[in-house]
Amino acid sequence: MNFYKFGEEKITNLKFTVATDISAAPQVTKPLLSRYASIKESNNDIKAILIKPMAEVVTFLESKTGEKYEKHDEAFVIKAEDNNVVVYADDDSGVRCGLMTFLRMLDRKSCFNYTYIYDYPFSSFRGVKIFMPGKDEIQDYKDFIDMMMFYRSNTVMIEVGGAMEYKRHPEINEGWEEFAAFMSEYSGKARKLQDETFPWRKNSVHAENGGGSYLSQETVKELIKYANDRGIEVIPEVPSSSHCDYLLTRHPELAERQEDPYPDAFCISNPASYELLFDVLDEIVEVFNPKVINVGHDEFYSINVCDRCRKRLMDTYQLYAEDVTKIHDYLASKGVKTMIWCDKLLNVLTENGSNFGGAINYVYMNWDRNGKFLGVVLPTWPAREILPRDLICMNWYWCFGEQYDEDLREFPVVFGNFEGTGVKGFRKRCGNNTTGGMCSNWSATTPKYLQRNMVYFTMAFNDNMYWNTEYDDSDVHFTKVTDKIFEELFTYKYGPNDNFGNKYIDILHTTDRSEWYRLYADGVFVWGEEYDKEHYLGDYVIKYTDGTTQSSRVYLGECVNAHNLNWYGKLQDKQATDTAPGTMKSRIDNRLSEVAYSTIPVNLDGKIYYRYLLENPCPDKKIESVEFKLLEGANWTFEVKEIKF
Repeated sequence: MNFYKFGEEKITNLKFTVATDISAAPQVTKPLLSRYASIKESNNDIKAILIKPMAEVVTFLESKTGEKYEKHDEAFVIKAEDNNVVVYADDDSGVRCGLMTFLRMLDRKSCFNYTYIYDYPFSSFRGVKIFMPGKDEIQDYKDFIDMMMFYRSNTVMIEVGGAMEYKRHPEINEGWEEFAAFMSEYSGKARKLQDETFPWRKNSVHAENGGGSYLSQETVKELIKYANDRGIEVIPEVPSSSHCDYLLTRHPELAERQEDPYPDAFCISNPASYELLFDVLDEIVEVFNPKVINVGHDEFYSINVCDRCRKRLMDTYQLYAEDVTKIHDYLASKGVKTMIWCDKLLNVLTENGSNFGGAINYVYMNWDRNGKFLGVVLPTWPAREILPRDLICMNWYWCFGEQYDEDLREFPVVFGNFEGTGVKGFRKRCGNNTTGGMCSNWSATTPKYLQRNMVYFTMAFNDNMYWNTEYDDSDVHFTKVTDKIFEELFTYKYGPNDNFGNKYIDILHTTDRSEWYRLYADGVFVWGEEYDKEHYLGDYVIKYTDGTTQSSRVYLGECVNAHNLNWYGKLQDKQATDTAPGTMKSRIDNRLSEVAYSTIPVNLDGKIYYRYLLENPCPDKKIESVEFKLLEGANWTFEVKEIKF
């Protein structure tokens, strides 16, 4: 598989084992290196992982590529030499990226089969947006940061909101906890309130942020350091003007809609709004010491509707521009760059007559154009003509097509909520001003949400586009990359085959139970009665020779999925000509993407099975049998094709 721009593949079968000397590797990489080291030694083991400067391999590179070497930030060479693996790089970031690439190129038995690999990034910005972890989710956060390092990410954006201690305004934290608890009463409550209840548009409630509570400033500093030590810059996201419900729970007098019992936008004509916001930003700057702060401003629907704003007789776009510029200038005075979600700068008009972003928005109840008409949100897109040109635009409207890219050419841009599987001609679309992409998890920073919201799969897929690979849009290449990702994520979770021992029970299974894919966000949870009703299929019952038994629940979308999904590699439903220019219909069903990490889908005779490793609760005992027990009253079937223990 020609995975890298330059790379000479040769069967070397150098085995990475626990006996390999990794003392030269940076300390932060050693836990991951050890995780991939086979416990079984061979006659062709790697003696050591060595680190050397790039200058020592330039002559070799130039002879292989026929090109004069030019220095690239984060570039690395991995070379097999005398039963050692040497990573050549000029700085720590190149070393980390080289070591992580080495791990990803190991086979399932921890063997390295390349003479050399050379790579450097095409995209300087490679990130993931997450929520602040809850107090009991700190280890999950650290585990995910390690995984981001593994996938060579260099930026994490953490939504702060009410989830960090504010010493100047403790009432924000008090109000946030009360608000989050109310919105988390049951799965779906927040979505019902935001979408179906009020005669104005709202979106969205993030009650899972911070686990519905908040972290001390000292704890947040520790989280930042953990990421920074692994080469990952932290961008705090501080929703302001829109999506700022956390500011208004104890300051309803600042709300743009005084009639809203749960306001999410403050009045941008009220000086007191900025007094509060700037106090919050001051503490964010003190804690994060950031280069960039994302101040939100997306989905700004309640704007220019209160008497104070309307009496100013300004166009809505002028109010929007004034607001963004005021915040931008305040942060600039502190040496911090401003980023926004830039949907409100784009005049998106679709073929079916729908308007999005900064276009004039016609509002209907429950987002249904056939439903009750509620009113109009006036356009804001002309604001882009008068905003500061160093404003960083997080463009999550890339999915509407490349025709809107030109509207942002004068700004630095990052593709937000980015799913590389849906982009055609990535490098063409980046042009000169788009520096990369960021995928997003709009829920708790825990493994179940990260998997089911396809963050693991998307982060892995995006990584293949950010580097100087031979990636292209062909179905053949897509299939190769996707095959690699399923194997890679599976190995990341469970470790190399050689290390399984009695730890896992290897199962190949499937079901005819099927549910539509859904994102677990805006108060839709991966727990509770509703979740069990939709996803609990039955139990594996493990019987040991001593007569004891253990059982393990099986959930649709976690351990298995439907047998009749479309196999990946070809455009689903429609051809690429039916999509917006620069985009394509997904070539993989989301229900396959969501099981990546815990399973590997296997296509056998037109039927999809899922390889799943069931953790053995009693590895010291001998297993007599493993059987699947279908949930009582089930109206679906479940097939176990193979069990190995």
